[in-house]
Amino acid sequence: MRKLLARAGWLGMLGAAVFYAGQANRSVSEAPRATLRGRAIVFENINRKPTTNPVRNLQVYLFSPEATRPFEELQQKCRRALARPKAGPVATHRLCERALGEAFELIPTLAAMAKAKTGADGSFSFDNVEPGRPYHVIGIKPDEEGRPIIMVVKTPCLHPGQRLTLALSENDPWTGPVM
Repeated sequence: MRKLLARAGWLGMLGAAVFYAGQANRSVSEAPRATLRGRAIVFENINRKPTTNPVRNLQVYLFSPEATRPFEELQQKCRRALARPKAGPVATHRLCERALGEAFELIPTLAAMAKAKTGADGSFSFDNVEPGRPYHVIGIKPDEEGRPIIMVVKTPCLHPGQRLTLALSENDPWTGPVM
């Protein structure tokens, strides 16, 4: 009789452990997710009047910061060239243009967590994104003359429902913010 009660007790505890483990697993998998929305725009001054225009058909990638290290190395190459006080402007421009071209070719080969394309109003969205961690959002597209456009936004910690705006400045089209 004792053995039967002991076995029943063990089976009861094992069943409870399996049940609670399933509940814990379900609560972890049902953690609130975030939707990352944004809009890609170009800031321009036309006749001394600032305007914004959407960037249509921009391929937008969502990355972890670790995945973008090779891209950031190309950004740093250009930043270092721009920071040299005695650097020739033509040589610096050529180096940055070459790094920009390399970055444009590199981005689609990096391990993206998600991809999207901007619509007519420049908007994009990533659903079911894990909140509480940093992300890099990079958009690429050739301009009308075929030259690469790269837009970069970094977020230190994504919050549920956070909205990002990719902004492309005519003065700094690809090196993005320094974080």
